[in-house]
Amino acid sequence: MKRSMSVGSVLLLGLLGAAGCSQLTVRSPGGDLAATIHVDGNGQLTYSVQHDRVRVLEDSPLGITVDGIKLGAGVTLGAAKTTTVNETYASRGVHTMAVNHYTGAVIPVTHQASGLTYTLEVRAYDDGLAYRYVVPGRGERRITGEASAWTLPAGCSVWYQSNTKNYESIHRQRTAESFKKDTKIGPPMVAVLPDRKRYVAITEGALTNYSGMTLRSAGGRVFEAAFEDDRSWKLTDTITTPWRITLVSADLNGLVNADIVANVNPPPSAELAGASWIRPGRATWSWWSQGTGRWSLQKRYADMAAELGFEYILIDEGWEKWRDGSKDKWGLVKEVVDHAKRRNVDVWVWKRWLQIAEAKVRDRFFARVKGVGVVGVKVDFMDSESKARIDFYTACLRDAARHRLMVNFHGANKPTGESRTWPNEMTREGVQGLEYNKWTRISSTHNVTIPFTRFLAGHGDYTPCTFDPKRMRGTSWAHQLACAIVFTSPVTCWADNPKNYLGNPARDVLETIPPVWDETRVLAVSEIGNVAAFARRSGKTWFVGILNGRGKRMVEIDLAFLGPGTYQAVTLADDAGKPDAFVRSEKRVRSGDVLKIVMRTGGGYVARFTPSE
Repeated sequence: MKRSMSVGSVLLLGLLGAAGCSQLTVRSPGGDLAATIHVDGNGQLTYSVQHDRVRVLEDSPLGITVDGIKLGAGVTLGAAKTTTVNETYASRGVHTMAVNHYTGAVIPVTHQASGLTYTLEVRAYDDGLAYRYVVPGRGERRITGEASAWTLPAGCSVWYQSNTKNYESIHRQRTAESFKKDTKIGPPMVAVLPDRKRYVAITEGALTNYSGMTLRSAGGRVFEAAFEDDRSWKLTDTITTPWRITLVSADLNGLVNADIVANVNPPPSAELAGASWIRPGRATWSWWSQGTGRWSLQKRYADMAAELGFEYILIDEGWEKWRDGSKDKWGLVKEVVDHAKRRNVDVWVWKRWLQIAEAKVRDRFFARVKGVGVVGVKVDFMDSESKARIDFYTACLRDAARHRLMVNFHGANKPTGESRTWPNEMTREGVQGLEYNKWTRISSTHNVTIPFTRFLAGHGDYTPCTFDPKRMRGTSWAHQLACAIVFTSPVTCWADNPKNYLGNPARDVLETIPPVWDETRVLAVSEIGNVAAFARRSGKTWFVGILNGRGKRMVEIDLAFLGPGTYQAVTLADDAGKPDAFVRSEKRVRSGDVLKIVMRTGGGYVARFTPSE
């Protein structure tokens, strides 16, 4: 990790006096973003944000309520100091190197009636803003909410979803003004500004020892921090909230590549940062297509994982009922593990969270699965982000790390960058994924929306891709395969029966799609709700994945992202007459060539570009 830091004074605007200042502005290192913090005429702590001199957040309140005292009302500001940080660190998923470059301000805030002074910490990045509250004190205190809010400019188009339990809902679009009061929103919420030249995404980062933040419409383009799973919660001694994050970008590429959610989390310990047992990979998974079945089925899935070059199999719910004469479930899991290891495939197992909620029980379970050779655990059905449940997430990751186990959370809330601190969290659900096609229908519009909404918060276990015509639900083979390129999940669980992959004409491309990427570029044709077009690099090889929503569409893709020289291209396009087919071609291309692509409704496109010898 490379890091530089300097300390200076924040740009102060307004009157300075014995009580401090009335207004101050924190500017990002490149000057693209400016956050102004001030106390309004009613004594309310407030902020606004400009990006490239355009206001992207209007005056919005700040504050936290502790023991019934609203610490954002009736306040004065003290003299602030800033720290400029510029560091890079290893990342996983969207790209291999994250950039953490910001101007940070520590602003003393004094609540006049109580005399309590706390700090508002602000980080201004060129592509967004993060802030949190740090309230000193001793003993137990009760939190009953925050004044934190976001006031969008008039005329914004907003993409949102309203499931605040496990986030498995469809993202919808409406104007900021049209929200009914008290509409629940599970972040990230994304706004397109009226000039259509800027995007704003709202979420949180570093959620630990606190209740998870959702949003609630307050009317009048105001969206307040809400805590749906706790009316109140207790904390001891100093209160440090998660970071309230606003991503800002002139294009979708900037949103997708923003590192702020991960940046605000602490780095991992030295032992975890370089842990060889933490390995991204791809898994076969029987539950979606065939159920968990008997251990013999899992052996076949291990065989097929090896044929595809996949690293893992995931044994889902049902394995704990396995019995065979004198062999119990543990003996049979070990039998599968040993069979898989002989084929260089490792094994994950599923577990309901409530069964390992107690620390001693969890420790025994982790020790047992590790003892039979399992490398990861899928923990399911949390369905809440109350403080108690957030404490479970943290304890689960800590205990799993001690046993050298990787974790996949299902029935989960949004990610908030925890995987920077706990890199053994490989993925989590918190998204309506392909599993829904097992009993209902996911629209192609949903698939072209979530790369620019849900996935801004971090990795997601969508579980792509099916070639089964009965479960494609209005999409095409090319659309389904492109999901594995566009959706980020460092452990990717492939949903379909592997026989459908092994016998598919795209097998040679499918088995080379990696779970993590060195570089990601969102192509200019992308538009939330209509088309998602990604170019992603692994080593010297580039992949393009395009998802189309409703209606037939023609797009042109400039291959300027390719390096010098020629590339061997394998392209997999829609067949206009048949959704369960590819139009495959192979040709040589070079940087600057333009591909003209026609996609059917619910269609897609996949290409792989390998440097020519």
